[in-house]
Amino acid sequence: MKLGLFLRLAWSNIKKNHQLYVPHILAGTGLTAIFYVMLTLANDDRLKKIKGGYAIPSIMSIGIAVVAILSVILVFFTNSFLMKQRTREYGMYNVLGMEKRHVGCIMFLENAISTVILLVAGILGGVLMYKLCCLFICKMLEVKTILGFYVKLEFVLKTVGAFAAMYLVAFIWNCIRLARLRPVELLASSGVGEKEPKTKWILLIIGLLTLGSGYAIALTSESPIKAIPDFFKAVILVIIGTYALFLAGSVAFLKLLRRNKNFYYRKKNMIAVSDLLYRMKQNAAGLASIAILATGVIVMISTTVCLYMGIDATVKNYFLEGEADMIVDGKYIYNIPSEDDEDSTERHIDFIPEEQVRRMTEEVVGKYGAKVVSFQLVRSLTDALCFTDGRASVVNANSSFTTLPKGTIEVVIIPLEDYNRICKDSLVLQDNEIGWVALSDDAGDLSKELPSEIRFADGPKYRLGPEVKHLPLMRNEALSAGYYGLVVPTMEDLDKISEDLYREKAGDFWYYNFPNRKYYVRLDGVKEINERDELDPEWGTRKSGYEYRELVLAYLDTLDLGKASSYWDSCIWDTSWSLKDELLGMYGSLFFLGILLSFVFLFATALIIYYKQISEGYDDRGRFQILLKVGMTQKETKGTIRRQIVIVFFLPLVTAVIHMVVAYPVIRKLLMLLMMPNDKLFLLCTAATVVAFAFIYMVIYRLTARTYYRIVR
Repeated sequence: MKLGLFLRLAWSNIKKNHQLYVPHILAGTGLTAIFYVMLTLANDDRLKKIKGGYAIPSIMSIGIAVVAILSVILVFFTNSFLMKQRTREYGMYNVLGMEKRHVGCIMFLENAISTVILLVAGILGGVLMYKLCCLFICKMLEVKTILGFYVKLEFVLKTVGAFAAMYLVAFIWNCIRLARLRPVELLASSGVGEKEPKTKWILLIIGLLTLGSGYAIALTSESPIKAIPDFFKAVILVIIGTYALFLAGSVAFLKLLRRNKNFYYRKKNMIAVSDLLYRMKQNAAGLASIAILATGVIVMISTTVCLYMGIDATVKNYFLEGEADMIVDGKYIYNIPSEDDEDSTERHIDFIPEEQVRRMTEEVVGKYGAKVVSFQLVRSLTDALCFTDGRASVVNANSSFTTLPKGTIEVVIIPLEDYNRICKDSLVLQDNEIGWVALSDDAGDLSKELPSEIRFADGPKYRLGPEVKHLPLMRNEALSAGYYGLVVPTMEDLDKISEDLYREKAGDFWYYNFPNRKYYVRLDGVKEINERDELDPEWGTRKSGYEYRELVLAYLDTLDLGKASSYWDSCIWDTSWSLKDELLGMYGSLFFLGILLSFVFLFATALIIYYKQISEGYDDRGRFQILLKVGMTQKETKGTIRRQIVIVFFLPLVTAVIHMVVAYPVIRKLLMLLMMPNDKLFLLCTAATVVAFAFIYMVIYRLTARTYYRIVR
């Protein structure tokens, strides 16, 4: 047979089955475009050089992996659906005299035509979409717009090659399936009905156990860092449990409804329950997939929107609740030998005089048109301590991913003088009396968790005194412990506590925790210095920080520190504008990735629902025609159809909302790791996301339900 005939047949088949092929081509076009956009974003050197652009490549790399996995799933899903719907037609070709190789040739041409169309449209759409994405990212990161188009043949070829390979593998799989079936089986395949599924009690028990375990982990996660492994464990268990319960639990539930005679023996209920029961085997996996995808959309959008919208509040909280614009640390450690030098057992710590720190700070900020307004010294000691019978010992922070000893808390200790200054308080403490305050949600009443008298290592005893005001100091890292602020009477007490704890850890050479001296600086002219303080092209960070570093190192070189000197923590310089750059880069990139992946997940959800409606429409058409013939009115038939669709459609949505409600506590702890402790903002973003998704889901329901009604009538 001539190739021209095969081409005409293939093109004619695509046009006649446009209801099946158009969504298939649109899905491939969208996935190709988004994959190309993410691949280009991850490798665009122009974006790496803008403020906050450091995070784009790594975050987009995560998106590439997610889109690639989802693309494989959707390609094989759409391919399987097309093959199921076209099998009878291919069988007819076989009966009319075509050999299977001829049918395979037509299949190949149909796949080739649709693949070429979607790849060309996807690449063209991706190029245009990439420009819009660049504009959106620049707007989100608050930088100047990057002009011009950015198209590289390498990324085009990689995208085309990846998706062409997926569709080729899918075609080969179709050929294998076609070769195994006889003509009679091909003709009869679309008319094969579903048998009543049996209740799989073992699978039901597995579903209940895994879903219950996932929920328990999410609800009982102890602390922010512990929430990282807990979250992924819970996700895996909930996914397994969701699929198991939809496959087995739905059948068991429908059979229970059938046993309820008062409910079941009603005209509408009987038809809807029976129809769902007999076809739940093919429905369950699709419904579970929709529930998981819907949960993913809600989680991604709510968390990324919350992080991005809370950037200004996060920066404000980090800098003494808006009372400072930069933090300067004058501590330096010297005479630090290499790790290979086992004979070295000593290191030294000292502080740059306050006058020198202020002078260097004023010199750097003065170059950018700003000046120092206030210069507050805050001395503090931060550590993870385990209290046993009132005695505190140091806990290795590296064990934070595992279960820490009972009684472990994280503390920041400051002297009374500094507390009264930064909190504008007039607290009075007696000798050997300690004030305290809970600084994290997982921190309780310390007076109930510890005895009335405590001591640090083998130091003197302190009496646990009154609860004080909120201490505006953020934790350096979120350990698997509550976070508390402690206020001691004098700086001498703080030094003594540090010495006692260090002496206990003297055998551990690399334990070097000493009291910090941080200066919280308020500036006049923050806007000017922010605009003029550009990125260092070599390091990718603000130039002012390196200028300050050079001044500190020059000062230290004038001191006689010994031949083995090297400097550690010698020039920490944190500014509100540089922190905002970092957060914009990280959270802006995450927000953008969340938007793209949400589009992909929504598209996948709509595609699964659409094909599901078409498949069920063709299956139900004959059944409902029989119902009309045996006496049901058109109105009653339509009501039965509507009830069935509503049950099928909104079960995944309800499941997704339940998943999100249960996941709320563990996600909130994960946000604390990302410096976002604002619960009200996260709750608002979550509620708004659920409402918006429900609206979009309703639109999808309306559109796909029309297709179902048209087929059934």
